[in-house]
Amino acid sequence: MQIEILKEEDRTTVAAILVKNGYRVRQGKKRKAPNGKAYVYFLEVDKPNEEAKPNES
Repeated sequence: MQIEILKEEDRTTVAAILVKNGYRVRQGKKRKAPNGKAYVYFLEVDKPNEEAKPNES
């Protein structure tokens, strides 16, 4: 899933919340137009498999 968030501070806050809740988060950017100079910044989020979690003691 991709979540577009304009402000860097907001992206950082949302990413921190998602990571603390077990999600994998990656930040990225893409051009708004193929030849344009402006970018759209986003978070790419996915939930890891429950089976892949290490055993907790």
